[in-house]
Amino acid sequence: MPNHIHTIPVLDALREPQGCAFCTMMEKLERDAIQFIMGPAYMEDDIRMETNKVGFCKRHLESMYKEQNRLGLGLMLHTYMQQLNKDVSGILSGRVPAPIFGKDKSGTVPRIKSHLEKAHSTCYVCRKVESTFERYVDTFFHIWGKGGDDAKLISSQKGYCVPHFIKLLTAAENLGRGKREKFLDEIMPAWQRLLQEMEEDLEWFTLKFDHRNADEPWKNSKDALPRALALLGGRA
Repeated sequence: MPNHIHTIPVLDALREPQGCAFCTMMEKLERDAIQFIMGPAYMEDDIRMETNKVGFCKRHLESMYKEQNRLGLGLMLHTYMQQLNKDVSGILSGRVPAPIFGKDKSGTVPRIKSHLEKAHSTCYVCRKVESTFERYVDTFFHIWGKGGDDAKLISSQKGYCVPHFIKLLTAAENLGRGKREKFLDEIMPAWQRLLQEMEEDLEWFTLKFDHRNADEPWKNSKDALPRALALLGGRA
């Protein structure tokens, strides 16, 4: 099948997954987005207008801070803070007198609260990553539907983390009934084996705390906890 802009990164992740291939894709997207915003992009007016509008989540602010571009982060946060201060001041200057009885749904407190909740529910990096990630999911199903050697990479996967497996199942609902069942038949056995192995590794991990098993080998359970966290929640 001819390659296009999203085919190559999806195939790369499928060829060398570190656990869940979609976690691998997500991690690269996040790295690229952070490096983009911490590069020359922070000086672009259109980018700064967008970041002033949507802001950043806590996790990605911390990732940006680790990039060591203190000037770039400072400039972005300064203009974002300017916008936030302007918005709050505008709400305060248009104060609506509170009624004597009942809750004032249009008053200052509800409006400030609503504005801050909205400002803290969006993130420029999250939006940038999620927009491309959705196209990766579409590309994944396109590769699977075309068949051939590339599609075999999908059937050879050992499994996916629960959050991304849910995304795959959600996307699979848009397939026709026959294709949906075929897709499930291809990916479900490996995923069930992954769950079973994880259950067994966790069991042995806990049994190793029994003094009677102190001299027994760890088998594949020594890193069972971090692998279980990655399986259940994805790699953050």
